[in-house]
Amino acid sequence: MPRSEPRRLRAHRPFPGGALALLAGLALLPWATGCQEQLAREEPAIPFVFRSLQLSQNDSRGKPAWTLSSPEARYDMTRRLAQARELRGVLYAQGQPVYQLRARSGVVLGDGALIQFEGEVNLRRLGRDPLAIKAQRVRWYPRKGVMELDQRPVATERDLQLSAQRAIFLIDKEKLELRGEPQIRRITEAGANRDGRARNDLVLEATSADWYPASGDLQAQGPIRGMRTPRPGQPPQTLTSPALRGNTLQQQLVLAGPVRFEDRGAKAWLEAGETSVNLPRQEASSPMPFKGQLGRLQLNGEGFVFRQLETLVVIQPGCRLRQPGESLSAERCQWNWTTQGIEAEGSVELRRQASDQVTKSGRLTGRMGNNGMALFTSPGSRVNTRLRLQNQRRQGNQGSSAESGAKRIAPIRL
Repeated sequence: MPRSEPRRLRAHRPFPGGALALLAGLALLPWATGCQEQLAREEPAIPFVFRSLQLSQNDSRGKPAWTLSSPEARYDMTRRLAQARELRGVLYAQGQPVYQLRARSGVVLGDGALIQFEGEVNLRRLGRDPLAIKAQRVRWYPRKGVMELDQRPVATERDLQLSAQRAIFLIDKEKLELRGEPQIRRITEAGANRDGRARNDLVLEATSADWYPASGDLQAQGPIRGMRTPRPGQPPQTLTSPALRGNTLQQQLVLAGPVRFEDRGAKAWLEAGETSVNLPRQEASSPMPFKGQLGRLQLNGEGFVFRQLETLVVIQPGCRLRQPGESLSAERCQWNWTTQGIEAEGSVELRRQASDQVTKSGRLTGRMGNNGMALFTSPGSRVNTRLRLQNQRRQGNQGSSAESGAKRIAPIRL
């Protein structure tokens, strides 16, 4: 959007006497010799001290575009440079205040062509969806409507933090371009450590990211790397994806496939297609086919839901489990990595290579063993089992032989 020229500095007290005398002398002595002119040019410039600094600029329609003020400023006419402290400013959109700016100190160059803020710089978005951006150094080009943020700027919105080594803020578009190892963090009070500091529930790293704070739209290019530490002392859970998109206001993210989750502590991994992440509910889900492994148990399904708060993975619809010598299929399976409990429901069919055994049931429950194998039982459920017994030498009567063969049948195990 085209912008008009900024207004000049306004002085609210007379210039210092030395500076005023110097200006008056130069104005009243047009006949000064060349030597005297050379001496005057070599005289160091004396900066003017202003009681306050007021800068403002309007857009092409005459509406305010931005304002900036300081309680005190020093102005060097030779270099057209003003140094100010405790700066306060407001950025407008369509004549309405949108962002509030604060900085400890700043330098105004070229009568407002470039404004550089130093120290702690805070930019806060006003309204019902507040946003805070902090940086240690900001270069602002008012006529271009561009801010360059250095030294690891951080943007905070609710319990989300976005940071990078540097960022470019396009004011008119309300677009924040994060460059140099951008990170997306989710921090909650419930995840605080014993020392009271917040724990990072989720950290996602990318190569670049573009974010529109007003709408919440977020696009990040990968490879995306995620990490979360479930408990102190345990290996972190990790994920990878080629790209990411989502909305920070809705706190919804979508990871592009292929997505890989890995939990070295549980000796588990999962590879899936496009996966959605609901940050408030701490859930990840995908309606696409996936494969994975848990210990020695291989998993396949047509979709899954990963529920962090319940420490639960649900495979639905279509669940297929396989481990050495055994396989199971069901409409739905779930694993709780805290209790190590496993459940299979809906048209459950268990097959064992030994004795060509087939067991069918509406529901089987079990748990993961220390050897990485799953052991299933069916308490209170009706089970239909078919198996093939090898020919055995008869001992005693036929009834005792059948009883002996039944004792050799292993329990239902997967």
